[in-house]
Amino acid sequence: MSDNIISGLVASSEDAEQVQTSLLRSILSANADTEYGKKYSFSDISSIDGYQERVPLSDWETYKEPVSRMMKGEEGILTSEAPVYYCISSGMSDVPRYTPLTTEDILIQKKYWIDGIEESVASYFSSMSSKYSKGRIFYIGEFFRTFTENGVMSGVRIGAPYRLLEDSGELDLECFTSPKEVLFSEKLEDLLYIKVLFALKDRSVTSIQGIFVHKIVGLFDHLRKNWDHYVNDIATGTVSSHFKLSDEMRAYLEKNLKPDIARANELKRILPGDGKGLALKIWPGLQYVCTAGGSCFSGYMEALKKYIGLTPVHYFVYATSESSIGISLDMNGKDAYYTLIPEAAVFEFMPVDDPQKRPVMAWETERDKEYELYVTTRSGLYRYSVGDIVRVTDHCGKMPVVTFSYRKSQVIDLADENMTSRQIENAVTSLGEAMGTTIKEYCIDTEPFEGDGAKPYYTVYIETGMGRSINDAKCSELVDGFFGKENTGYGKAREAARLSGARVITLEKGSFRSYGASLSEKGYRMEHIRPLRIIINEAQRAFFRDHIK
Repeated sequence: MSDNIISGLVASSEDAEQVQTSLLRSILSANADTEYGKKYSFSDISSIDGYQERVPLSDWETYKEPVSRMMKGEEGILTSEAPVYYCISSGMSDVPRYTPLTTEDILIQKKYWIDGIEESVASYFSSMSSKYSKGRIFYIGEFFRTFTENGVMSGVRIGAPYRLLEDSGELDLECFTSPKEVLFSEKLEDLLYIKVLFALKDRSVTSIQGIFVHKIVGLFDHLRKNWDHYVNDIATGTVSSHFKLSDEMRAYLEKNLKPDIARANELKRILPGDGKGLALKIWPGLQYVCTAGGSCFSGYMEALKKYIGLTPVHYFVYATSESSIGISLDMNGKDAYYTLIPEAAVFEFMPVDDPQKRPVMAWETERDKEYELYVTTRSGLYRYSVGDIVRVTDHCGKMPVVTFSYRKSQVIDLADENMTSRQIENAVTSLGEAMGTTIKEYCIDTEPFEGDGAKPYYTVYIETGMGRSINDAKCSELVDGFFGKENTGYGKAREAARLSGARVITLEKGSFRSYGASLSEKGYRMEHIRPLRIIINEAQRAFFRDHIK
């Protein structure tokens, strides 16, 4: 591991203007002779102002056709360097999107996502004068890959550096609880059973890691429901017929799974119950959890804390399929705050309160303001909107420290209320507290049911945990009030009768997991799918209406 990655990040952040300007010039120079570079005369651009004047802001529609051509083998379109990996999007749209990634981009990702986080974690334990052991990592995902028409690897963003390390022989597979055949699966299937089985057998787990917090919580929910099956399989060295597996994976387990009566007896003494402290009961040496979470996933964070107790959480990185963006420098912070990485991409920030302005640069951002984030990447995206709204909470040198506010596409505006996904999260969290439960699984639809009146309304689909039943009518009344408290525009629209009252509808048990499985069938990886909060198309709408309890 390289030394002093975090201190190097702090130093480059102090000199952000020079670092970002130099990166932009390097990107433009390297790609001046590409189709896109010639179109916008990259070779004639010598400053940030010139870049902003000549090259337009862009979104996915700008790159849909060129990327499709690149995936078929055409070269010199967006970058002079041929992509070595295509990242699949994380499930906010109904159809998977692929964005190119160059080797240089992957190396930056590895530096911060792997080495930087390890350094940050080690520094935390050192400062706490606590014994720190690397131990084994229970990584809940896998680095599955497919290939494009011209043979270039594709998969989720997090898999890119691990695949690079695997190909070069530099990856230490012994640090993971899952065997190589599972981590680097060559077949698209649900491998949750195998990952959990091997992790349960391993007493030396010191870290649980996963891209999104809801997947870690879902894993523990699954474990509680299937505890006896797992304990029995560990004791007997057999593969339960209770879990669906491919013939290949079942054969692999039958060959490699050995009985471990001692470990099974240890696990038998653990009563999963309501899950409180379950992670520490299974792995007493657990030292930290690494995942993207924070207040925008408040319901899941509450559930995670139940399972892991006071175990510190590292909030991992802030990234999209298109770009590495920032890294959390704090372990166990009050929220997920990310310091943007000056060398990862060139960042621009469009003020949400005045979108007619030109986007400002990192060193021009203001604390406590919200911005739409644009990136120019090393892999061929230019002034590209990642679709996120971030709030600047602080600065590290001249680089902003941000927290994720909401997805631009995940805003409801039926009556000029502009309800954000974060406000929805807060309202549903308040609903759960009022009802004495935690509501983790929910989404909002704004399309009225056939035959309803002319006034629009919010439909809140909820799946309650562990079979708990709730009164939909009472919940509807409560959540309507909580929406009004979170968003003054909503309250005013209700007072003026421009909106009807919100409606809560309970879904069948397992509906959200089934929805995730339906996305997986379309090519998404389960561990990379973000929670759906606002329904945006007819396919999503039809799915949840078909699963009403």
